[in-house]
Amino acid sequence: MNKCDEILKKEGTEKEVIIPDEMSSISELAFAGSDGLESIYIPDSVTSIGNYAFMNCYALREIRMPESVDSIGAGLFQNCWQLRSVRMPEGTLTLGTDMFENCHDLAEIWLPLSLKEAARTSLSGCRSLRAIHISPQQIEILPPSARYTAVLTYMEKNAEEAEAGDDSAIIEKYVRGRQKSFLDLAINRKSTDSVRYMVSHSLIDEEALREYLNKSAVSGRVEITALLLDSLKDSREKHGLSDDPFE
Repeated sequence: MNKCDEILKKEGTEKEVIIPDEMSSISELAFAGSDGLESIYIPDSVTSIGNYAFMNCYALREIRMPESVDSIGAGLFQNCWQLRSVRMPEGTLTLGTDMFENCHDLAEIWLPLSLKEAARTSLSGCRSLRAIHISPQQIEILPPSARYTAVLTYMEKNAEEAEAGDDSAIIEKYVRGRQKSFLDLAINRKSTDSVRYMVSHSLIDEEALREYLNKSAVSGRVEITALLLDSLKDSREKHGLSDDPFE
């Protein structure tokens, strides 16, 4: 029986586990298959977590990971279906293979400035992921499928930003060549703030404004439709045009 098995036995339940302060590491596969485990608290004494330590913890919803952890194995949360949000500790260098694979309910994740790389399958199957908090300078680290979510998250957080900076320049460069893809995503997710960001930073050309004004209206996205309509009207007035923007 390893130390983690002893902890589960001592607690008398697998729903909530508090790792004792004297532990410095969590071994490979330590809690794998603990399908009743709902929450776990990891103290500051822990500095490393082994491969697949929480794999197949199907009921896991909450985990506290301290800043002290600087070594994290692959597949850590694979098949943790009910995990809702995770804040990865500063010092994390890699999102390894299958790190969050099939975390179906994962909606939000915070990634640290220390992150250097992310495996292509690190976020695969995260079908509910709506927010990835990461520095714009690190977005290219992410798997291609996750970059759009990260950019959208930045725009939502900075919708009222007036001044341009280095981060804003990175985002604008990324969006300009993909404006229709981001408008599709924003309309599907009802992300009014991201559209507000794109409009205020002049990231949508008139062709896209006209096309997505109609799509937004048909989809019933009232606030987004109003933003696009106002922007299209402003654009046409600048060019001395005044006909119906819906035509």
